[in-house]
Amino acid sequence: MSIQSDLFTSTTHLSHLLNTEVGLAKQLDIYLKEEYERLDHIEKFVNVIKDEIRQAQGNEEYYFGNPVNSYLFIKHLTADWNNIEQLLPTDSVKNIGSKWLFPTFEDYTGSAIGLMRLQDTYELNTSQLANGELSSKFKSKRLSALECYDLGRVAYTNGDFYHTLMWMQEALDHLDTETNHTSINKIDILDHLAYATSQQGNVEHALAITEEILTMAPDHFRAQNNKVYYETIIKNRTLTKKQRRDDIDKSNSTNLKLIQTASNDESYKINNKRSDDYFDEQESYEHLCRQNGTRLHPKYQSKLFCRYRHNNHPYLILQPVKEEQLLHQPAILFYHDIISDSDIEKIKSLALPKLQRAVVRDFTTDTFQPADYRIFPYFSAWLRNEDSPVIARLSRLIEAITNLSMITAEDLQIANYGVGGHYEPHFDFSRRREKDPLSRLGAGNRIATWLTYLSDVEEGGATVFPLAGGHLKPKKGGAAFWYNLYASGEGDYNTRHAACPVLIGNKWVANKWIHERGQEFRRPCSLNPMV
Repeated sequence: MSIQSDLFTSTTHLSHLLNTEVGLAKQLDIYLKEEYERLDHIEKFVNVIKDEIRQAQGNEEYYFGNPVNSYLFIKHLTADWNNIEQLLPTDSVKNIGSKWLFPTFEDYTGSAIGLMRLQDTYELNTSQLANGELSSKFKSKRLSALECYDLGRVAYTNGDFYHTLMWMQEALDHLDTETNHTSINKIDILDHLAYATSQQGNVEHALAITEEILTMAPDHFRAQNNKVYYETIIKNRTLTKKQRRDDIDKSNSTNLKLIQTASNDESYKINNKRSDDYFDEQESYEHLCRQNGTRLHPKYQSKLFCRYRHNNHPYLILQPVKEEQLLHQPAILFYHDIISDSDIEKIKSLALPKLQRAVVRDFTTDTFQPADYRIFPYFSAWLRNEDSPVIARLSRLIEAITNLSMITAEDLQIANYGVGGHYEPHFDFSRRREKDPLSRLGAGNRIATWLTYLSDVEEGGATVFPLAGGHLKPKKGGAAFWYNLYASGEGDYNTRHAACPVLIGNKWVANKWIHERGQEFRRPCSLNPMV
């Protein structure tokens, strides 16, 4: 409550009012300091996104083909923007949010996980990736300590301590070399690093990191508790069963004597293994992704061929297609120059407005559900023959080449892969022991797959067949074809395939799945299960 009176007539009272002015000046100084800091944060953010605009505008395909650029771009519009929102007036935030489209935090998490997937699949060193050295031909900006920390935080939140350990260590290394420190506290990095290290089985090293935290912040509550916890684990490892029982009976863990540990040895090697869900098939799949082309034994290589195919079809007689066999078993055929660049651009323009998160099979419900972006980071759209003469023309061409009816085939699926976009090893056909989600189509199983590549990919993005050792590099305008079923209707398990993560570039494909119904006279059945 302010006190008002006729003070202007008294010099003494005016002298007292000087204290009011002194207090006011101090308060306004504090306010101005806070405002300058707030505006400084906003200005730094604006400078970052302006620099990004300068590099990307007019060169979007190339710029966003770099996964580090894509990740940082999404991060700026999600996590970073969220921090800036707190500094802006509410009306301004609402106005901005109503005018423009922003990615979600799921997109942010997915892009970070995609970056780590690339790191694993292509065996990229963490420092190499953090320094923007994706390959000999493609560079990107060096990540700051804060940006490395944020990647580690995503891994930490998802319970992925394998990557948490690597990225927190990288954040620490970058922090030590940065002259203009980012807004990340070293203790925060060490705190995450200690826990991730312990979860990977390195309790001695986790204890050493925790003790380092306590030298910087002796009152750090979590570090104090963790120190006792780690010491308990280390001590109990050395006790006999009887000693351990006696120790529990004493119920006094406050004065544990730390034994000599490997953390005191500078040569101590930190264990950091990938999780148990890293299967042999995953190893084979990733090895094939790193491979440059299919490598076959000469015995099988000699059976492959190239030729012109026309099938005596009126559509192909004057312009036969160029057919190349890439694999013998399963027989994988590749057709070169199937579709023109103009038709490809037309298909992509038709698909763009319809792109949405792809659907994948949910084996718990035997239905198709929207894909988890963190696992299947790609988007798809479905185009019908009626949508454009270009789509209808491609369907007629597929029918002429394969001699299979398109009447029961699925619509053309257009897929575009995001940061680290991939599809893990899978079958296109439904197996007998499974409930068949394709049965709703009433056209039988998927007898064959036709895969058209609508773009080249600079690095990565191959289609691989782990059981057969096949590796198909995307080639714009080309298409791969294979039968998923033997002539008996049994599934060919050698057709299990995967889409490798896109390392550099932008991958577009068009899938056409052809069904059994209507093929009775075009591909007659056989009693021999292996024909």
